[in-house]
Amino acid sequence: MLTSSMTANKLTLSIVIPVYNEARNIGACLDKIAAQTVLPDEVVVVDNNCTDDTIEIAKKYPFVRVVQETRQGRGWARTAGFNAVKNDIIGRIDADSRLDKRWVEQVVSDFSDDQVLAGVTGMGKTSFLPGLNIPKTTLFTRSYYWFVHAGFRTITMWGSTMAIRLDAWKSVADRVCNDDRIVHEDQDVSLLIAAQGGKIIQDNRIKISTSGQRFRYLPKVIQYANLFESTRDLHRKNGSLESQKLSKLGFWPTRVGWVWSVLFGSFMLIYVSVLFPVDFVIAKIFRIKRWLD
Repeated sequence: MLTSSMTANKLTLSIVIPVYNEARNIGACLDKIAAQTVLPDEVVVVDNNCTDDTIEIAKKYPFVRVVQETRQGRGWARTAGFNAVKNDIIGRIDADSRLDKRWVEQVVSDFSDDQVLAGVTGMGKTSFLPGLNIPKTTLFTRSYYWFVHAGFRTITMWGSTMAIRLDAWKSVADRVCNDDRIVHEDQDVSLLIAAQGGKIIQDNRIKISTSGQRFRYLPKVIQYANLFESTRDLHRKNGSLESQKLSKLGFWPTRVGWVWSVLFGSFMLIYVSVLFPVDFVIAKIFRIKRWLD
């Protein structure tokens, strides 16, 4: 277990990382966690049927606890990890998330300062061009938030950098959809929490760097767009989006998202169409096999 610098009266935090064939990423991810200004109380890596060296690499870090989930899919892996946690706060990141050194410190601070806060999400810097770590930009993450928050008319969390209270998770754990063919698991849990009055905020000080491929790889962009629609349809049917307890964004805050989705969306269609062949070749050369590819 990590030796945390948090005192006994502070909130405790676990970081959960669902993984499926992330040998190329997991080491650097865990290195960033080990370098935090305030260390988490534990790190849970969820093995979702990895066939590469991901778990062998993770086990080299003494602070990592490995949990197995044989039901395939990011949603099932997320749920297994969250259910394994006993600490006050559940941090949720991906294997390709590279945490800012103050990530844990800022997450704990947000929950300590606001006793009613149920969930928080942060900002990500992503690469702009395939195979290059520079330049990095927050444009894609900001655009994602503008579009999604306008579509749901409420704030939702992004699984690459988010955290929720354990109590908030327990209140919705038996109602989440674990099927990645139906929902974005991070949007799904966000809407369930928000529908029962849970407060969710976006704090851009909770920063990560990550790959830009998820925003650039054409098959993934199309699948993500379809999942957004099916997630919205599901939560219209189950009443989450019409809940009186849901904190809805006003007319003008969502206008930016709608306008930007048209302008930036048109650019993205051209952008991903041009760069898709490059990303496709890179994925094949390095035999990258991940969820939703």
